[in-house]
Amino acid sequence: MELPEIAIWVSSGSAVFTATNAIVSYRTFKRVRPKVKVRLWRTSIVTYEDDSKHAQYQFILRFLNNGTTPVSVERIELHRFESWHPWARSRILVGKRIREDERPTIPALDGTTYSFYMPVGSKPEARYVRFRVLLSNGRTAIGPVLGDEPWILDPPEPPPGTVPH
Repeated sequence: MELPEIAIWVSSGSAVFTATNAIVSYRTFKRVRPKVKVRLWRTSIVTYEDDSKHAQYQFILRFLNNGTTPVSVERIELHRFESWHPWARSRILVGKRIREDERPTIPALDGTTYSFYMPVGSKPEARYVRFRVLLSNGRTAIGPVLGDEPWILDPPEPPPGTVPH
């Protein structure tokens, strides 16, 4: 073999080694990043004894992290989407930025819960309503579409001709 052939073989081996190293690095990155899922765990209506006019929906959200890196929640929003697709255009119905000292941390390979409140009178008239969560790493996690289940907690309408108390 001549010198140019040896140089081609060495550079080809180096290129294969570099490509293999890049693939392994990328796969490691994909494995350790946080993978957060948002689930609606339970709903209820919270009323206050001294002020029953200001009842609120309570959504207990469950955050599940399937990655090996812990992450915290910076903002929780209830969005109305134009279609079922999670990347469709949306409008914020209710949002809450969480203070730094109150942010729930989602541990690696574990989960945590958080309570989100919304006034009872602000039921969104939308077909595709979801929770959207902004994480500390800049990514967002979008929950499943909420059907009519969370809103069945509305106080029943009084029968016609009666005066509500």
